[in-house]
Amino acid sequence: MKPDQYVRAKYCLGFSVVLFYLIAATTSSAQFGQFGHGIPSGPPWGRAKDPGPRPNPATTVPNPVPGLNANEVALFNESLLRVSELEGTCDTCAQQSQDGLPVDPDPQNPFSPLRLVNSAGMGPVFNADQCFTCHFQPMIGGSSPRKNPAETVAHRFGGTNTVPSFEEPDGAFREVRFKFNRDGSRDGGVHSLFTLQGRSDAPACRLEQPDFDRELQKRNIAYRIPLQLFGLGLIEAIQDSAILSNMNADHEIKERLGIHGHANIVPNNGTISRFGWKAQNASITMFAGEAYNVEMGISNDLFPIMRSENPDCNLSYEAFDIPRTDDKRYNNPLKIMPAWLMFTVFMRFVDAPQPAPLSASAVRGRQLFNEVGCAHCHTASFRIPGVANPSRPSEEIGPQTVALRGQTVNLYSDLLVHHMGATLADNIVQGNAGPDEFRTTPLWGLGQRFYFLHDGRTQDLMTAIQDHFSFPGFDGGDNPVKDRDSFRYGPSEANGVVMRFNALQEGDKQAVLEFLRSL
Repeated sequence: MKPDQYVRAKYCLGFSVVLFYLIAATTSSAQFGQFGHGIPSGPPWGRAKDPGPRPNPATTVPNPVPGLNANEVALFNESLLRVSELEGTCDTCAQQSQDGLPVDPDPQNPFSPLRLVNSAGMGPVFNADQCFTCHFQPMIGGSSPRKNPAETVAHRFGGTNTVPSFEEPDGAFREVRFKFNRDGSRDGGVHSLFTLQGRSDAPACRLEQPDFDRELQKRNIAYRIPLQLFGLGLIEAIQDSAILSNMNADHEIKERLGIHGHANIVPNNGTISRFGWKAQNASITMFAGEAYNVEMGISNDLFPIMRSENPDCNLSYEAFDIPRTDDKRYNNPLKIMPAWLMFTVFMRFVDAPQPAPLSASAVRGRQLFNEVGCAHCHTASFRIPGVANPSRPSEEIGPQTVALRGQTVNLYSDLLVHHMGATLADNIVQGNAGPDEFRTTPLWGLGQRFYFLHDGRTQDLMTAIQDHFSFPGFDGGDNPVKDRDSFRYGPSEANGVVMRFNALQEGDKQAVLEFLRSL
């Protein structure tokens, strides 16, 4: 179904419920009066349309945060080498050295091996064999690339994996979680797409993939696509107190719009978790260690046990990726840190996405973005405390990295999780984030993304906006993982805002879309 057909169908289905919300409680009729009637109108050719992604930058190599010192820049450059390594199963399987640029670099990425392994440690089960396989749009550290790399990963070095049906060649690269175990208890964990079966660096491995077709038939699968990694060091430096203060701001307006939201709390210390689709990771360090273990099967200091210990397939030491103690690397400060920790360095030091200059229409769109209420969840910015050169003890606050102190973080997110209803629900519970709850995705960098929403179901911004709407008892609409629980979810917290957006004149909607594509 085309995006404009989907929008019309969805509004026909929910027309009576929309009228209920308009009449009843989410906001006053006087407020709605300035935005019109709330239902799309006019011929399809006159409707607002996603202008599409901006062109990619000239280089795929990202910039570090401005102002890093010389040692931090050296660490950042080393981290680029590490996140671009092509992984194999064992130390003796490496085909080229880790100590310099690879022999067979990708012309678009001089750090990247195309075929020759220059690292090791892969476990029996994995989703990818390079970090930037998943994070490469519009450059290293980005989101899912336009062309799905699943076919390449599945058959690297003679692998005999079957590419699951949900990995569409021209779609987003999808990670898979199972909702429930066979006994009906909740699962929620990642189930790796591929195994080492058939690969030349694991000739005895015959480990089978999960039965994805069976789980699809049971509607037991949920999808996630890669998030951008840009500017995560800035997000990590935002204080919890700032997030909570923003959560409590404009309470009456949010209440009228049906916006609530809450933090996903780290159980042991009570701080705010803020990374991942459901804010399930408390820090970029945790995110990095988990990514190496879950996505590439590499055990490390944080996750020391392989996800499968099949003796025919487990060819790496356990834990594998730990600080280097051999003489050559131990005496090189850039090499002593394990690769997973260098991934943390990359995320901490890589610069935030840079917006495009605003056209007159985009300036108008930014104003409307605020007026209709989008900014109540997609908070434009937070401020990091601290000054570069403190002169007294009271100024010795903020991050250790001087370049991160006192910065304005233009992320467009409140870093809270919100109920989004059946249209977006994936029936996965992570910490305090329930089955229909998701963290407000930061919008910076949106202008160069190809795929939207946690499951990458659409490349169209307008469809992504409409899918924020969901009424109680809805069956989930175009949600690819809707199931028997879909009708049980309450309304989306975005309903009031989506209705206000849909009540705009088409030219004003277009202005909002152009503003979003400028980010």
